[in-house]
Amino acid sequence: PASISKFQHLSGTRAAMDFVETPSHLMEYFVWNEEFLNIIARHYITGERIPPKQIQNLIKSRNVFKAIEVKTQCVYATFDQIIFGSPEAWRGVDGTITTTDVFASLHRENNIPYVDGTHWHSRFGHLVTYGAGYYSYLYASIFSADLWNTCFAGGTKAFDSDVGMSYWNNILIHGGSKDPNLMLRNMLGRDPKAEGFFNFS
Repeated sequence: PASISKFQHLSGTRAAMDFVETPSHLMEYFVWNEEFLNIIARHYITGERIPPKQIQNLIKSRNVFKAIEVKTQCVYATFDQIIFGSPEAWRGVDGTITTTDVFASLHRENNIPYVDGTHWHSRFGHLVTYGAGYYSYLYASIFSADLWNTCFAGGTKAFDSDVGMSYWNNILIHGGSKDPNLMLRNMLGRDPKAEGFFNFS
């Protein structure tokens, strides 16, 4: 079973918006873990493993564009907050300012490249499904980084069964039936911290 919650609408991924992406973000850390890559990274026909040097180069490349990635996520989250806020606050007195204008302006204000004449945000499904909650995507990254660095020891305990069971029992098993703050405190042994998210080594 995905979780042991008593009610169906609190099971599995039906968790608090601020927390729901945490498990998926945590799983991304495994894909960049050398030990894990040595197990799963094989040629689809020959079964040959990726050479160790190539794995090391992949891992080194992980954070090459991290700053612009985080800044872009901040732009998306800000855009989401603006367009789901009061229309009068962003449409202008005559109502001629469009969502495209807002999206382009945010990119330019934050030195994120933007191509005029495009409407990328019109196909950004999370804007509808998150509805003023897209900030939680980046917010959950902070929790997952803290879990990875603290509990999984930055990958040295990626395959530790005790840590895995603790993660299952303290986080996954509850779905949305338990306060995420309590789950994180139980797993981490303290309140979550943001420092791990900014550890780009």
